Amino acid sequence: MTRESKLYISSVTLAALYAFEFFVTGIFIFEDMFHTFVGLPFILTFFALLPLVFSVLNLKKFRNARISVIVICAAVIMAIGHFLFAAYVLSKLTYLLITGLPVFAVAAIVGVFLFLILLYPRLSKLWKRVSVISLSVAIFFVCVFGVFRLTFFRFTSEGVVFAVEDEYQIAWSTSTKSTGYVTVNGKTYYDEVGGQNRISTLHKVSVPMSELDLAGGYALHSVPVYSEAAYFAIRGGEHTREYSFRPVDPSDGLQIYNISDSHETFRGAGNAGRYFGDKLDILILNGDIINDVTSFWQISFIYKLAGIITEGTRPVIFTRGNHECNGRYADELPEYVASKDGNFYYTLKLGGAYFMVLDTNNDMTDDNFFIRPAANFELVRREQISWLEGLDDFGEGCEYHFLLAHMAFPLADYKRFPEWTAALNEATDGKFDLCISGHSHKLDYAEAGTETKTDYPVVRGSLRSDYRFEGEGVDPAAFTGTAIECKDGKITVSFTNSRHEVLETVNVN
Repeated sequence: MTRESKLYISSVTLAALYAFEFFVTGIFIFEDMFHTFVGLPFILTFFALLPLVFSVLNLKKFRNARISVIVICAAVIMAIGHFLFAAYVLSKLTYLLITGLPVFAVAAIVGVFLFLILLYPRLSKLWKRVSVISLSVAIFFVCVFGVFRLTFFRFTSEGVVFAVEDEYQIAWSTSTKSTGYVTVNGKTYYDEVGGQNRISTLHKVSVPMSELDLAGGYALHSVPVYSEAAYFAIRGGEHTREYSFRPVDPSDGLQIYNISDSHETFRGAGNAGRYFGDKLDILILNGDIINDVTSFWQISFIYKLAGIITEGTRPVIFTRGNHECNGRYADELPEYVASKDGNFYYTLKLGGAYFMVLDTNNDMTDDNFFIRPAANFELVRREQISWLEGLDDFGEGCEYHFLLAHMAFPLADYKRFPEWTAALNEATDGKFDLCISGHSHKLDYAEAGTETKTDYPVVRGSLRSDYRFEGEGVDPAAFTGTAIECKDGKITVSFTNSRHEVLETVNVN
C-alpha cells in the first residue's frame, strides 16, 4: 500500500470516528436535559459530517494527498473541540482536566524525551538554540508555578458569611497558601487548630452571630507563606480586606434568593442572584454549586459565586448537593463551607425566620461502582434521623419556617431511599411552610398534600436557562433562580432569570 493510499484511508477513518463521537455525545447533550435553539443540532451535524464527506470524495475522485492531510487535521481538531464542549455542557470538563494532569505531565515528559532523542540531533544550530531556550523557559515556569507554587498574593474571593445555628462562619480564598484570621470590633478570631495556624489557600473562621450583627463589619487578614519547612518558614507581609455587614432586616419583609445546580457557572447564576439588589437579606446556595470536590479551586468557586451576589455583606446558607459528595477533597469540605461538627445538617434563625438545613447527600447507594469505597452515606442518613428525632425546637416563636434540602424528598413521586425518605417526611411533616430544593434542574411548585407526601409544599427553581421551566440550555450566561419574599405573614415565590425578569409567581399561603 502506497503512502498516499494510507493517507486516504486514515482521513476517512478519522473523519468517521469524529462523526461517531459527535453523534454519541450529542445524544447526551441534546436528548433530555440540555436544550439549545432548534437549529443548533442540525448546524453542528452539518459541520461534523464535512470531514467525512471530503475524505470520501477525495478517496473516490480527487486522490489528493494534501486534502487528506487537511481532513485529518480538521477531524482531530474538531473532535477535541467537540469533546471539550460536551464535557463542559455535561459538567465534567473541570474533572477531566484536573484528574488528567498526571497523564498530561507524563505525556509531556515522554514527548520531551522523544524530541531530544529522535529530533534534536538533526536540527540546525539555530533551532537547537531555540529548542534549548524554549525548554528552559518551560522548566522554569513548571518549577516556579507547579513545583514551588510561587505566585503573587491576592484575595481570590470576597468574604463569605455562612450562617450556621448561632454563629457566622466567615470564609475566603487566596492565590497562594497563607494564614488567616478575622477581626470583628477589635476582637480577633483565628483559623487555627490546636495553636497551629492553618496554612492554606482556603480559610474559614467562626465568630458569634450576635457579635458580628452588632459590629456591622469585619476584616479579613492573611499572611502569605512561601515555605512551610520546619524551623524555616518563609512568609510575606500581611494583607487586609475590610467589609461592612448588614444582618437580616425584617422591617420591610424578608428577601431571600435561592440558587442551586449552577455547576461552576458564574455569570448567569451571579446575575440572577442579584435580583433583590441591596434589599437582599439571605442568599441560599442549595447544592451542586460545583461539579465535584476534586480541587481546592472548586471549593473557592463556592466563595466566588456567593461573593458576586453578596459582596461579603449578607449571610449565606449552604446546603450540600450530591455533586459536592464526590472528589478527592470531599471529606475536607466541612472545614471550608458551612457545617456543624463536621455535618451538613443544622438549624438557624434569621430575622424571625427558622431554617432547617438537611443533607440529602449522595443520590447513589454506597456500593455504587462510581463512588465506592469512599462512600459511607448510609451512616449519615441514620445519624441525621437520630438528630431530627432529638430536636425539641422547630422554630418556636418564628413567623416563617423553611426546610432546605438539595433533593426534594417530600415529593409524592420521589423514589430514592424509600425508608429514609419516609422517616424524613414523618419527622418534618406539620412543621414547615415551604421546602426549598433543587437537583432536578427545573422550575416547579408542588402543592402540599397532593403532589407531596407532606402538608408543606415544595419549590424547585434553578436551571441554566432564561426562559425554560424544564430542560437546560448550554449558555453559561443564562440562569433562572428562585426569589422568595416574606411579608405580613405571607410567602411569595418567584422564578426570576439573569435579566431579572419574572417568569412565574406563586403565593404559598
